[in-house]
Amino acid sequence: MREATKKEPLRGEAAYRAEREKIAKRNEAACAAAVRHRAEKETEAAAEIIRQDRRDAQAAKQGWSH
Repeated sequence: MREATKKEPLRGEAAYRAEREKIAKRNEAACAAAVRHRAEKETEAAAEIIRQDRRDAQAAKQGWSH
């Protein structure tokens, strides 16, 4: 009988499934990182639009053209 403490490497179908699962987890992590990155870029773009609108409003109050 085999010792319960030793763990042999997976082979065949089990190895294939384990590798697929690892790849799927890495893909999920990469997708989540991309979503966060896009959200940060969109937030910064929205903030820049707000800053520009405020500058335009201030300039309009003072009678300046842009």
